[in-house]
Amino acid sequence: MIDFHTHPVLVRELVEKYPRFGRAAREVFYIGNNFQPLETFFLQMDAAGIERAVLLPVDCRRARKDPVATNEQVAELSRMSPRFIGFASVDPLTKTAPKNLALAVKNLNLRGLKLDPALQDFDSGGKAAFAVYEAAEHLKIPVLLHTGMSWAPGSAIAPGHPMRLEPAIRRFAGLNFVLAHFAWPWVWEAVALAMKYPNVYLDTSCLYYDSPKEFFDFVFTRQIPLTIIERTLRNQVVFGSNYPRVEIKNMVHALKSLPLTEGCKNKILRENAERLLEKTDE
Repeated sequence: MIDFHTHPVLVRELVEKYPRFGRAAREVFYIGNNFQPLETFFLQMDAAGIERAVLLPVDCRRARKDPVATNEQVAELSRMSPRFIGFASVDPLTKTAPKNLALAVKNLNLRGLKLDPALQDFDSGGKAAFAVYEAAEHLKIPVLLHTGMSWAPGSAIAPGHPMRLEPAIRRFAGLNFVLAHFAWPWVWEAVALAMKYPNVYLDTSCLYYDSPKEFFDFVFTRQIPLTIIERTLRNQVVFGSNYPRVEIKNMVHALKSLPLTEGCKNKILRENAERLLEKTDE
């Protein structure tokens, strides 16, 4: 199984090695959990049955003074274990962003792009972002964008509305867009985009209150009918936990508790993620 949405913000080894890393975790990413040895990350994966995890940085130096992990730090972790799949992040409002992305992919072997319009303070449908999408399409990597609610201090919610992405989704039909958090609370809008455009994927890291099981039950049986996932979007949903905000095993359990067929669950937990990443394996 593959977890398509994790953040290496609590890794003690990085906190000890990079002086500003702890500040970014606490004040930018806004997480208060204890810093943990890297081994804890692997134990979390093992307990959940997760074989590989996508590591997501956020280049928000312009907007928040410090990045939430750098491309180099993610690449460093990825070199330490084949279980990690490193993504890159660039600031679309930096003129060199497309070049920076290409270097991260070619020189650091990073395999996707992570963007967060709220945390990075940019318009996901703006001209600057289009230049980055064009670069990602050329590099044949997926782009995972934060959509929906943002907890980050000082950030607005509106930049995470998924419909802001429709012009880019239409323009870059060869680029796979992964909308994080099912864009909650704009779940129907995210679902509509995925239903209309085959290059739109949704990740399951939507948890904003209650337990994972209760929240999944609410989103996937009351906000939208589960049959949409089973019959229409079974090939366009990937599992994401948002670890370490949530324990991975609890999110896996929540997904497995949904009355989906085993074939559909397998697609969400493994097959769809493998397909998104397969071009980067070439």
